[in-house]
Amino acid sequence: MESYVARQFDVDFIYFDLLFATIWMLLLWRQKHILAWGFGLAGACIVFLADDVLWFHIQETRFLDVPLNPDLFLVYFSFTYGMIMFSYAIVMFAATKTKTRAFWTILLYLGWITSAFLSQWIPLDDHLISVGRDMSGAREVQVGMVVGGYLLLIVLKYTWRPMKALTWSRMAYLFLIGVLVHFGMEFTLWISGIRPAETGLDVFIFNSLLEFNTGIPVLYIAWTAITRARNKEQPSQLPSDSG
Repeated sequence: MESYVARQFDVDFIYFDLLFATIWMLLLWRQKHILAWGFGLAGACIVFLADDVLWFHIQETRFLDVPLNPDLFLVYFSFTYGMIMFSYAIVMFAATKTKTRAFWTILLYLGWITSAFLSQWIPLDDHLISVGRDMSGAREVQVGMVVGGYLLLIVLKYTWRPMKALTWSRMAYLFLIGVLVHFGMEFTLWISGIRPAETGLDVFIFNSLLEFNTGIPVLYIAWTAITRARNKEQPSQLPSDSG
């Protein structure tokens, strides 16, 4: 499998990506997904700490060729990714209607694809940005995190009362959320040419299946704990297999 994963896009992609993130946040707020909004902000901070502090400065596995301050670029790079993907997962955790799941999934895919192609169709700033990361040794860590995370969910299902309602079908649904959100990103990068073709199909499949599923179990545990605390006097509204 290719150990160096890269992206190349024009500066004006940032403008359209930020516009989509703004629309996403406004819709979250308008539809009162306040908890998802908060998780999105927290996710942006977590991604920045991993991407800028750990990978770029400490491990030096993140490589950038950008016409602006690299730390400022990574603030942007972490914010849109973290806000949208983390908040999407929380919305999907809480959703009880297929209509809600379909709306946010379609919005996610259309927003990302539109942003990528508008950057190519409307040449506002065609200065090239190259972003890459050396994934040598990271794949094994990701596999371990996914396996460990879902094993933790199984343990908590039998040992932690708020997690008693976690069924096997619900667990499969959680895994599907992780696949849907990252497949949306990988598909957009591939179809728009942002991800170089030589990266390979194996990276596309591996990232789609596992990249965001490294964090889904921890997100679900945190969401369950917060939802439980907010609804401790309303047992009927505890997390269930309905969403």
